[in-house]
Amino acid sequence: MSGLRVVVAGAGVMGVTAARSLAARGHRVTLCDPGPLPHPLAASTDISKVVRVEYGDDPYYMALGERSLEGWRRWNRELGDALFHETGVLFVRPSPMAPGGFEYDSHATLVARGHRPERLDGPSLAARFPAWRTGRYVDGFFHAKGGFVESGRVVEALCLRAASEGVTLRAGTTFARVTDEGIATADGEGITADRVVLALGAWTPSALPQLAPSLRATGHPVFHLRPREPSRFVGDLFPVFGAAIADTGWYGFPLHPRAGVVKVARHGAGRALHPESPARAVTDDDHRALRAFLADTFPDLLDAEVAATRVCLYCDSDDGHFWIDRDPERPHVTVVAGDSGHGFKFAPVLGDMIADVVEGAPAEPRFRWRVGASVETYQEAARCVSDQ
Repeated sequence: MSGLRVVVAGAGVMGVTAARSLAARGHRVTLCDPGPLPHPLAASTDISKVVRVEYGDDPYYMALGERSLEGWRRWNRELGDALFHETGVLFVRPSPMAPGGFEYDSHATLVARGHRPERLDGPSLAARFPAWRTGRYVDGFFHAKGGFVESGRVVEALCLRAASEGVTLRAGTTFARVTDEGIATADGEGITADRVVLALGAWTPSALPQLAPSLRATGHPVFHLRPREPSRFVGDLFPVFGAAIADTGWYGFPLHPRAGVVKVARHGAGRALHPESPARAVTDDDHRALRAFLADTFPDLLDAEVAATRVCLYCDSDDGHFWIDRDPERPHVTVVAGDSGHGFKFAPVLGDMIADVVEGAPAEPRFRWRVGASVETYQEAARCVSDQ
């Protein structure tokens, strides 16, 4: 199948990778976004996103992560810029790792799949990573395969590459609704297409209210800290980390090579927010929670200047899995959503997965259309889904 007219609404990481893959298969692709690109309110923006393969005892996501790692390395070569920094990832706990916990299950699954994570006790953690509070965390592991990507710059580079590959890029064009002929824009224009891909990110539940029972936009605090002693926070001494992340939600990054800040954020329950809400701001409670975490974990950052804050918006699904499937009532429409705060790392493989579905392949069972489906447990093992 080739030669279809496809319009993709939303030029975040899901939309732009889908557009590139579809264009590579011979389709005529138009990629629309309100702009500017990368969109400053989109989840794909900011200076960094984690790249990890650790997913508890879930081999499917780990295998997807392994493929994505190779893709990030390939993109570093193809894009002509090292936007993926393979610093490794560190996951630690204040108590011994135990079966059923994110760290233990991730470590066991890594070993079973042939990886070689380094187990760390309290003394070895203190000796190797001196910025961590001595004695607070007593068990965990370091895995050299992983790190972070410069997310906003990645989206910018992918949009430029898409345009050079024949994708018609239309910044300043806002999706309004699906039509029988394609889509209508907010200014009343119709864009004709044989297939429609809606990659609307955190705008999905409001733009497609029929999906609101299963998808919601949630906000999560992000802090950019400028340390007094930057040398203590460079990659070798301070890799990407999760600090008992499934219990606390706290994770972070080494000193950013361009911005000169340490980013610390929370992969937690969040709070319901529309992407354009005036309440989209880091709160006093968020600041107090950060200070408590820093005092407990990184004392050297307690007096760091807070250079910037933002609220990162997730499009959360009930079960934490992505949503990549055709609309049963409008099979020419594919909805791509449900990043649930862990989608960016899979950018190198998402485009082809989406293109397969657009061309008629069945959806991955976890990512199927599932409005109103009963969900017993949230299934992204690193996410702290209880309020702290």
